[in-house]
Amino acid sequence: MINELDGVDWSSMSHAYGPADDVPLWLREMSSPDPEVREKAFGNFYGAAHHQGDVYPCTAASLPYLFALADDPATPDRASVAALLLSIGREASERDLDAVYFTPDGTESMAHADVVAQMRERAETFVHYAADTDLLVRRAAIEALGLFLDDADLALDVLRGRLAAEHGTMERLLVVHTTADLALRMPAIHAAATAWLDALIGEPASDPEIRLAALVHRARCTPQRIGRDLVPQMVSLFVVYGISGWECAGVCPGRTSTGAYRSLNRRRATA
Repeated sequence: MINELDGVDWSSMSHAYGPADDVPLWLREMSSPDPEVREKAFGNFYGAAHHQGDVYPCTAASLPYLFALADDPATPDRASVAALLLSIGREASERDLDAVYFTPDGTESMAHADVVAQMRERAETFVHYAADTDLLVRRAAIEALGLFLDDADLALDVLRGRLAAEHGTMERLLVVHTTADLALRMPAIHAAATAWLDALIGEPASDPEIRLAALVHRARCTPQRIGRDLVPQMVSLFVVYGISGWECAGVCPGRTSTGAYRSLNRRRATA
């Protein structure tokens, strides 16, 4: 696939800084054995073809080649490719899929809709990535399941399996977060997903991070059920696990300013 890059009319497309005829070079260099070359290639792509989260026609045209890189065990940094795929897809999915946007040169574009369509078409690839031996590939795949896999039953089954299989707090929190994303995106699985979150909340053997995350995301999925018992439930979990207010300040499961998923228990995170 990567050898077919020259068959695309890249010069007819643009990115944030002009014609996109430099995109194929960046895609090739992403598989370079030289780490510095790879880092520069990813930086150039993020800075121009995915500038500040934007997606352009050249971004959409890059997806088949990015998937090919992520699929190839010989690719030196598959995790960075998987993270780039997730970032492109997530940013595209947050736009109005029926709207027309404009590229920097004034050309009308629906590249965001093209990106989402491609991500959904390849969504089952993320099922396989979710069991990858590379932890960072798994992280990207877990989140992608909630955003792009339209087989909601399969997505929930995979997420349940990942919660049992993962040992890291970051990955387990991400599973809970993604379950809520899935429930909100796919009404057909909402009841089953929230029932699982309820089960996690009530499981005494679960880690405190997981029970608290499940409580927060259950409330996110079912705001109509938020009542006076929510805060006492959270406080009771803090008391049961002996977590201080200082340790729990600002600990709702989610991303930090750097995009990482934070732990709910600072003692565990720093141990």
